[in-house]
Amino acid sequence: MIDSLAERLQQNAARFPDKAALIIPGRRAAWETITYRQLAARGELFERGLAACGLQAGMRAVLMAPPSVDFFALVFALFRRGVVSVMIDPGIGLTNVTTCLARCQPEVYFGSALTHGLRRWFGWGRASLRQNLTLAEVARAGISAPPAPPISLNDGSVVAIIHTTGSTGLPKGVIYTAANFAAQVDMLVEALQLRGDEIDLPAFPIFALVDCLLGVTAVIPDLRFPRPAAVDAARLAAAIQAHQVNTMFASPAALARLARDGREKGLRLPGLQKVITAGAPAPPEVQEQFIEMLSPSANLFGIYGSTETLPVSLVNSREVLQETRDLSAQGAGVCIGRPTAGAQVQIVPISDEALSAAEAQPLPVGVVGEIAVQGAAVTELYVEEGALNLAPSKPQIGMLSLSKHGLSKHSSSKHSLSKHSLSGQAKILTADGEILHRMGDLGYFDEQGRLWYCGRKSQRVATAAGTLFTEQVEGIFNAHPLVYRTALVGVEIAGEVQPVLWVERNPAGRGADQNRLRAELLELAKAHPMTHSIQHILFHPAFPTDIRHNSKIIREKLAEQAKKRIP
Repeated sequence: MIDSLAERLQQNAARFPDKAALIIPGRRAAWETITYRQLAARGELFERGLAACGLQAGMRAVLMAPPSVDFFALVFALFRRGVVSVMIDPGIGLTNVTTCLARCQPEVYFGSALTHGLRRWFGWGRASLRQNLTLAEVARAGISAPPAPPISLNDGSVVAIIHTTGSTGLPKGVIYTAANFAAQVDMLVEALQLRGDEIDLPAFPIFALVDCLLGVTAVIPDLRFPRPAAVDAARLAAAIQAHQVNTMFASPAALARLARDGREKGLRLPGLQKVITAGAPAPPEVQEQFIEMLSPSANLFGIYGSTETLPVSLVNSREVLQETRDLSAQGAGVCIGRPTAGAQVQIVPISDEALSAAEAQPLPVGVVGEIAVQGAAVTELYVEEGALNLAPSKPQIGMLSLSKHGLSKHSSSKHSLSKHSLSGQAKILTADGEILHRMGDLGYFDEQGRLWYCGRKSQRVATAAGTLFTEQVEGIFNAHPLVYRTALVGVEIAGEVQPVLWVERNPAGRGADQNRLRAELLELAKAHPMTHSIQHILFHPAFPTDIRHNSKIIREKLAEQAKKRIP
């Protein structure tokens, strides 16, 4: 299965060479179409170039070049050559990039003129980099180079290190094996019933890569892949209509922009039949507004997962709007659907410490705990500080791969699941030797087998009156007609942690009297046993959110701001 996944682009080129793989903004025309034959040929050029430049299987190569046709072709070439792609978003902060690359110890740097300048200025990878290349250099090297010898991947071959957003701390490097990647692709196909004949508009570069593996046409209206909250809704809508896009993957923030334009301009997108959103639960009102733009037969799905494993569960907007929305307004949390096939989900006790298998016994239905997942798509390890500790790769050293729970070839004792390591904190080694990943999210199962999300574990607010979970509390206030969203934080006041509610108003609420709205929300707090301890309500023009999806609220920043606002 693994080798077939690596060969999928070439197989697609053989099956339908003239089918559009990518449709992107053109230089000479409005749109440029790249066929599967063209993309595969470009990938083969980069394969020859990588071999000519001396890249060996198991080497780690960081990609800091903007998305383009050559970027996608290079990623496929790296995968086929067994070179580990280190994926990191520079938006995490340039200092964080320095720290993350010091942990990953890349040996090769692919970048543009701009990012190479940043590399030199900040000293990125200074201790480990052996080669610094542009994509054009690799392509030129491949023109006269002979065909590259084939590389065979195994299940444990490490194919990528993908970094989290770091919305609750320093981004973590998630180690992906070929088996993890293959399982995620298969699970997405099954969960979303993808047939391969879709025309997709992906909001993130990684999903354009998945499209090409599936033989799907990816329409990319803006190769800059701007932050979801800043997307040009008119450009998205025009691309959907011009290319008869029937599937779209987007952040809730991008959906919100499209929904707002749709309502204001009477926009309709009847050709869209399947819309998938991830990164954070889309607010019910955004779902409601967005599906007004679609045909009655269309479906809007919310996927729950993380960089460490995806997909975990799936929910249809129809169930949200017809049933679970009302339960959320009563403090139930956010329904994130039922586990997908291949994801074994359980709820384990809440703890800020490492858990053993004996301590991680599943909690009963209805009891809030930490969401934990097991399955082939679950990644096993993070890059630990100092743990790779690798000398530059040598030709005789094989590709980097994972043994059962450690790195073979380049392994070190620090790769064990030490309770003090990143991996040890987030992973549980089960009695049968499998890995159970702790999501860092709190939730519970209901009697119908649905999974409910109650908030991040690190953002729960423990007060003298009891522990409050963010999504349960916020759902009560989010139902107010003048509120767009709220954020619960804890602030120490007079030696005790007090719950503080931040409020971001919707357009109708921005013109309302703030004191009156505060009084209404305080009355609402008194009416619910879960929220009666909330006495401090603050207003914010726009919550800080994560860089990748622009949807996850960074409550840590709001807590710091609340300290300055409350005497």
